[in-house]
Amino acid sequence: MINPELKVGDRVVLLHMEGENIMPGSKGTVTNISKVFGEIIYAVDWDNGSKLSICADVDAWDTEENRGKFKKKIKEYEIRKKDITESSEMERMNRIIANQDVFKYFNSKFLREYLFMIRDSGIVNMFGAAPYLYMGKDRIAHEFVYNEPPDEESFEKVLENANQAQAEMINGVLKYLEANNKEGSLENVNRYLSSFARKILELYIIIQ
Repeated sequence: MINPELKVGDRVVLLHMEGENIMPGSKGTVTNISKVFGEIIYAVDWDNGSKLSICADVDAWDTEENRGKFKKKIKEYEIRKKDITESSEMERMNRIIANQDVFKYFNSKFLREYLFMIRDSGIVNMFGAAPYLYMGKDRIAHEFVYNEPPDEESFEKVLENANQAQAEMINGVLKYLEANNKEGSLENVNRYLSSFARKILELYIIIQ
């Protein structure tokens, strides 16, 4: 608060003094209050030895109490911000750990790069990009027979890599099924393709 009303004995913090050589941030104690031509004048004993008075018409100040409250609020905000940041980072790490099967069974580097290609092509909102990891070239191309993709060159890059992405997804699912003694049936492969595609997309969103 700028220029709050003061009482004798109040501790004041200078924000600005017109035409005088006293630094902003200087502190002092109000010793007297007077009125001159309708303006309230506060006499102050400054900690630096100055006796200059302050007037709302030309000077700016706050109380030491208010400044202390402000600093306390800033500190509390910084603590909350730090806690939120640490909490978010912990959640991020937990989500990465929860999806560690992706790193174990899939070519995560290639699939992440492929998702970058999809993003650059603009053919789908990235939150809905998971199926494009296993759809393959022909199926993706068919979706855009009548709809021109936003970026033709980037779209061609997606198509060039779509079959490899599909193969990487299938191979990863088969490795997972074998390692976990699950039947490698077509039904199982299709079911886990969808599940792992969502996991890979989630990791892409977390660590892109």
